[in-house]
Amino acid sequence: MSGKKKTYTEEFKLQVLKEADAGVSIAELSRKYEISSGLIYKWRSKLTNCSKNPFPGNGSRNTDNAKIAQLERIIGRQAVTIEFLKNLNERLKERGR
Repeated sequence: MSGKKKTYTEEFKLQVLKEADAGVSIAELSRKYEISSGLIYKWRSKLTNCSKNPFPGNGSRNTDNAKIAQLERIIGRQAVTIEFLKNLNERLKERGR
């Protein structure tokens, strides 16, 4: 065993659960997709108990990208401020001479 945890896309999880809802047994899905039946039950539980974004792992990229964009804007403003202050400092030094 490699020790690496497998990750599954939201689409895959929803497809497996859709098949389960259509009447395919959990045991059969477990064999078909080579995943544990406990994992399928866990996905089903998350889907029924979480009304908003039951599988956030793959879906959180958009919020991460928004956060990154926000931080990049802040860094950009800070870079402009630093450049302005450097130029101002240079002018003040020249005046003092």
